[in-house]
Amino acid sequence: MPGIFPGATHVCQEDQPQDNSSGAVYIFVRNGTTWTQQAFIKSSNPGKEDWFGSRLTLSGDGNTLAVGAQVENGGSKGINGDQKNQSAEDAGAVYFFTRTGTEWKQAAYVKASNAESYDEFGSAMALSRDGKVMALGARGESSSAKGVNGNQNDNSAQGAGAVYVFAYQ
Repeated sequence: MPGIFPGATHVCQEDQPQDNSSGAVYIFVRNGTTWTQQAFIKSSNPGKEDWFGSRLTLSGDGNTLAVGAQVENGGSKGINGDQKNQSAEDAGAVYFFTRTGTEWKQAAYVKASNAESYDEFGSAMALSRDGKVMALGARGESSSAKGVNGNQNDNSAQGAGAVYVFAYQ
């Protein structure tokens, strides 16, 4: 913008590279002192600005991986819902992967039971050592529920946050 800062030039939005930020995860394994890439992982429904891989956790045995996409826009709820439903901006999702030998596969697309826009489900996560229990945070979830299994439907505590616990069979 000439005149505001001497020597400054204005850069048009069209001149900037577009930030698609769909995200990816790279898995590396070590043999002795040598690291090699074992897998390149993408979500099953990559979308612009999902931030897949911005949060992740690997089980202690190395065979289970949970990957967050905290600003994914899916409007479905629960496990393996409709990934084409993009009706809840920044609701967030977690993708659950398992490994057998050297092969990784997506085992589940995980959403909050009360998924809503701006919850950012998957903004924090942890897995048990064996990968059978997963705790997932939603930093923007707004229910006024208290304790464990409270009322998820009263959204009077804007941005209060919540944690969801899942067990893998």
